[in-house]
Amino acid sequence: MADQANLSPRAANTRFVAAARPRRPRRFATFAVLALAGPGLSLGAAACSSSSGSAKPTPSASTPALSPLTGIGAAGHVLAVKIDNVGSAQRRQTGLNSADIVYVIEVEGGLSRYLAIYDSSRAPARVGPVRSARQTDIPLLAAYGRVGLAYSGAISGLLPDLAAANVQNITPAIASSQFSNGGNDPTYISPASIFTAYPDLAEAKDVGLRFGPAPAGGQSAASVSATMPSASFTFTASGTRWLVSVDGRAANTTDQGRTSADNVIIQHVHVVPGKYTDHNAGHPDNEVFSQTTGQGLADFYRGGQVWHGQWSKATDTSPTDYTINGVPMPLAPGRTWIVLEGQG
Repeated sequence: MADQANLSPRAANTRFVAAARPRRPRRFATFAVLALAGPGLSLGAAACSSSSGSAKPTPSASTPALSPLTGIGAAGHVLAVKIDNVGSAQRRQTGLNSADIVYVIEVEGGLSRYLAIYDSSRAPARVGPVRSARQTDIPLLAAYGRVGLAYSGAISGLLPDLAAANVQNITPAIASSQFSNGGNDPTYISPASIFTAYPDLAEAKDVGLRFGPAPAGGQSAASVSATMPSASFTFTASGTRWLVSVDGRAANTTDQGRTSADNVIIQHVHVVPGKYTDHNAGHPDNEVFSQTTGQGLADFYRGGQVWHGQWSKATDTSPTDYTINGVPMPLAPGRTWIVLEGQG
């Protein structure tokens, strides 16, 4: 779509609660006879100071606090970036393998877009291509505090919501010097430059992720696929990591090779008509909304294994609880991809 420039907006503070727990959608998983990584052997698990797989790492008095977003390294300030994932943009993606968390979000036409979360203590030199914001971003980011949100623009109806949201809006209209190519597609940002220009962005905080040794009860899984109406994703186990393929092709970054994750969460959500419809392409396209406040089913993939459980988020600003039978699901320390897959 042709993005409009961002300006100054007001936001809705609507909370959405999912309907009664739906039937689990079909999961296209391939199960391996031999697990690729046994429980407790996940990347960086030894760095976790917790003795319980369900607990958050607790540093000793002489150990710096670990990042609540990855379970490793120090926590810094947070920047969220909207990244294009359609057509040729898939071959121009830069900086994805430096993100702490990558959310995969459905947009109009059943296509997908990424919301990538970066920490100032380990941000890459360049991130993009940057594209426009969506309604789903606002409640999704509410749990993070007043973080930066870098995007190229938004349709006019959404601009007031973005202006009133508890984020620092960073767009070509507000901070043109932070975007390459005059803010025109393809445009990229330098996180280091943004963190310098906006030193008061919120620091990484607990948004619900827990890290530790793999729990009992996991099933061996060689790969998993998730779909949207016009997009598909496959994550293939490779040692302790998952290699990402998009729309049937291996996903690669321009700076760090094959796109990968340490954990994959398939979060089953309601995808409903959004508040706004885009007419920029000459025909109406509703900007759909993924409900991430509420509850539903979730599938957790780490170290060549899968666990089936639940997610719940009481309010927009609450952390999201990821659990198995009511007990927190410990992830492998590292980068997590969260696919917001429509259910049904």
